[in-house]
This record gives sequence, C-alpha cells and structure tokens, in this order.
Amino acid sequence: MSAQEEEINLIYALRAIQVLLDAGVGIEAALSHLSKGGYGRISDDFSKVLQGIDKGQRMEDEIRRLVIRSKSDDYLRLLNSILNNITSNTDMLGSLEQQATRAEENRNDKLKRYIEQLSGLPEMALTIGFLAPLILGLAALAPFLMGGLGDIASIPDQGTMLLLYNGGMLAAVVALALMLVGVKTKDPGV
Repeated sequence: MSAQEEEINLIYALRAIQVLLDAGVGIEAALSHLSKGGYGRISDDFSKVLQGIDKGQRMEDEIRRLVIRSKSDDYLRLLNSILNNITSNTDMLGSLEQQATRAEENRNDKLKRYIEQLSGLPEMALTIGFLAPLILGLAALAPFLMGGLGDIASIPDQGTMLLLYNGGMLAAVVALALMLVGVKTKDPGV
C-alpha cells in the first residue's frame, strides 16, 4: 500500500466522517459507511477492520494494525484520531476539521508544484504538433513545386524528401509521446 493510494480519497473520507459524527452517528457507524466503498484504499482498510471486529477482535486493535501499516502522514493522523476517540472518548469533530483543512492544503500545494513543473510544456507540444507537420509537409512538396529549378539550386529527389517527411513525423510523434510520459511520471496523484 502506498501513501498516494491512501491519500487519493482521504479528504472525502475525512469530510464524510465529519458529517456523520456531526449528525450524531457513532464512530462505528461512520467506519461502516466508509467500508461500504467509494473511498478507495480507505474503504478496503475499514472493511478489513469491520471483518476483524465481526470475528471477535477489538476495534482498537484493528485500528492499531492500520496505524502500523499506514504510509501517509495524513492517513496516520486520521487513524490516530479514531483510535484516541475509541480509547479516550475524545471529541473528533475539531480534529477532523483541522485534518481535512491540512489535507486540502497539502493537495493544493502538490497541484501548484505540478502545474509549475509543467509550465511551457503545453506550448511546446502545440508547437511540435502543429509546426512539424506543416514544415515537413512543405519540405516534402518542394521537389514537386520547384522541380524546374534544378539548374539553379540542388533539390533532393522526391523519395529523399518523402523519407525526410516520414522520419520527421515519426520524430515528432516520439517527442510528443515522451512529453506525455514525462507528464504522467510527474503526476502527483491528487
């Protein structure tokens, strides 16, 4: 389990628990709601917690297992808040509000860094995607358009220009594909 998998739906899970607890629902019912799906890895984790409880394990022991396995700091805070609420009967609403706000700020920071890393890339992709076919197409047409100028300037034959066109188009497609791969590897996953 990676930290990114844990954080993808964390804000939504935090807000769901917050709304349920604010409505007067108990922590067990809130965890049951999360386990029914819609929150990715978090739903899977709480489903396992409830399965353990159904088998006779204590809820706090099951939550402690999640605490040990968690990789994300924000998810760890949520689990510790739930654990503290179970063991000490603390008020979770204020803590959940702070955690959700902090998680949103972290997500926004990641998105800003991602956008900054991509600056200039869309323009470069548009330039390559538009100018490469245009310039290469004109170059491929040169032998047909200027065939009579063979005495004044040396113009490559049609086969050479078509080979140049095909090679240039292939290079443009490869460059665009590499840009796409670069964008996907920088994706913060939020």
